[in-house]
Amino acid sequence: MIKEETDTRTSEFEQLLQKIAGAIASGILSEKLLPSKLLEKTENYINRLSELATSNKESMLILKPEKTPTIRVKYKNLTQTLTTFRDILLQNTSDPVANSRLAFEQLRKALTDGSDFLFLMREVRDNPSPLISHILTFKKFSERKGSVISIQASEDIQPLVKYVLEHIEELSTGLTELEKRIGEIKQSVWELQGESLKILSHKTEEQPNPTENKTEKRQLSLSNFKAEQN
Repeated sequence: MIKEETDTRTSEFEQLLQKIAGAIASGILSEKLLPSKLLEKTENYINRLSELATSNKESMLILKPEKTPTIRVKYKNLTQTLTTFRDILLQNTSDPVANSRLAFEQLRKALTDGSDFLFLMREVRDNPSPLISHILTFKKFSERKGSVISIQASEDIQPLVKYVLEHIEELSTGLTELEKRIGEIKQSVWELQGESLKILSHKTEEQPNPTENKTEKRQLSLSNFKAEQN
């Protein structure tokens, strides 16, 4: 089930953040390490964090679609920080110590961004959209096809529970179709958002920008990193 899988991934995600924080506190991870050494010690952590963030993002979008904008922003913040951390360490430079220092700052930022994402994961996991929660619950009952006598329901929803138990096979088919429709609706919304962003981007490109920096798209370089520090 989605909620159970999300709970497992959330726990692993939290443990990874704690391991990184602990390694920093103990000095195992330090800005004094050469870039290659710092990458070697963190690569597995970074890769797994990225994987878990991606998996949980998809689960959260299903569990609470109304939180889509927030989920996407938090996910983007974290993954961009992790990517920047890696890019800095992989860059050829005549001053590796400076690169390690800059990368280490990104690693600390990743802990902050990761904590924000973790908080959101817990929120969505514990408070999914009511409609989605009911759909997942009914589907679980239909898959088990066993006794649900232990379910405690208030008097106002007991008729609904009785109806569900009497029509479990029919509802199972209907719920599967409903999940498919929800996925189609979400896909349509994402496509519409993408088209809207393209239109806005096109309009922005048409407007002259006298302050535009023609070198803003160049690759990361040590001089850029130093400039950021000043």
